[in-house]
Amino acid sequence: MNRREQSAGAGESITSGFTQIGGQYRVEGIFVPQLREKELASYLDSLRQAAKAEAEAQQELLDFEAQTRAEGSKISVTAKLEQELATAAEFAAEVEQAEIAPGDEAFVRVACVNHEDLLAQKKAAESNTKFSDRDRTNAVKAVTKALLARPLTRRIGQPLDVEAAMQRLAQIAPHVSELVEALRIPLLVSAATAEPPMFAPLLLVGPAGVGKSHIALQIAQILGVPAHSVSYAASGAAGNVLSGADKSWGNSSTGIVFNALTEGEFANPVILLDEIDKASVSGSMSGPDRHPLNELLPLLEPVTAREHRDRCAEIRVDARHIVWVATANSLQGLSAPLLSRFRIVMVRKPDARAAVTIALSVAAAVVDQMGVAMKAPSGEVLQMLATLTPRTVRRVWTGAAGWAAAAGRDRVTMIDIEQSLGLGVVPEARLH
Repeated sequence: MNRREQSAGAGESITSGFTQIGGQYRVEGIFVPQLREKELASYLDSLRQAAKAEAEAQQELLDFEAQTRAEGSKISVTAKLEQELATAAEFAAEVEQAEIAPGDEAFVRVACVNHEDLLAQKKAAESNTKFSDRDRTNAVKAVTKALLARPLTRRIGQPLDVEAAMQRLAQIAPHVSELVEALRIPLLVSAATAEPPMFAPLLLVGPAGVGKSHIALQIAQILGVPAHSVSYAASGAAGNVLSGADKSWGNSSTGIVFNALTEGEFANPVILLDEIDKASVSGSMSGPDRHPLNELLPLLEPVTAREHRDRCAEIRVDARHIVWVATANSLQGLSAPLLSRFRIVMVRKPDARAAVTIALSVAAAVVDQMGVAMKAPSGEVLQMLATLTPRTVRRVWTGAAGWAAAAGRDRVTMIDIEQSLGLGVVPEARLH
């Protein structure tokens, strides 16, 4: 008799390892009815089979759920990938069909602002060890903060289709064929090398009223860059306009070169130097080195222009990509060192055919700027506009188009022209 049989007390009996208590068998903590041993074994076997079947069913369910989740995840990932590919293909198609305006796509970006100078000025302004004037300190802080908040590189603007752009320029300035060649070669070289185009500074020389300033502004539109203008006829001595006024001056300010490169998006804006032959030395200047045009000399040389330092900001910028276009009625009074840095292009009065073409281009530019739907001038209106200088065409057509638009018309009449002329056109405003 084993230990388990010995421990059985009164009223208990052991049958095949089962304990009988009060007419029932306990099997591993489960009470079952009192049955014969064979029936009990069969019953227990059925319980085991049922438990096994239940376990297998549960496992199959778990496997099915796991497989379903895996397949669902796989389907989700596949669907998402297909959707992304479809979106990318759709976007690529839109880009392929989109018309990109000049300058919207930058072929080249160049470093434009000197980082070392910028950090030095920022540190000096913060520690206030360099500037005694509070207003100047705050101004320097504002400049450095603005520059550090954006990339120090700038885009190079140029036409996507060089030949189409040159054809457009030829239509705008049919009487200045040399200008087209002066721009075409650098643009073609740039397109072939993926390097920024390097234009020689241009000096447009010709009598008043032949459209020199208008041509310069059209160059900016063809390149897709902004244009900045300095009029030497208005200011006479513009010595501080380009490079800024020295910081020791009470009204010191940064120059056009620094502002154009730091505030703009492009490294090659057009800077128009209008009527440089009218520049003169003011009473506040003395000595030959203080002539207002002398500050141009280092800016027109690529080696020195790349290290241009603004007098006020004291931060170097790379100005060698700037497109310089100067105008003059004559070369008299311009120094030999200055002239040697320019490519001189003679601009003569346009003939009748060219005058018509110029009038149409100016009118189209005005309408585009005004944002009105106006048909191109024709007939008597076009003949009249063709006798005017480009500057006068712009003024007269702006007024006439305004009158027509206000009346709900899309064509300018001679009545609109007469209303725009007012008291008439002075003789100097006519080409012929």
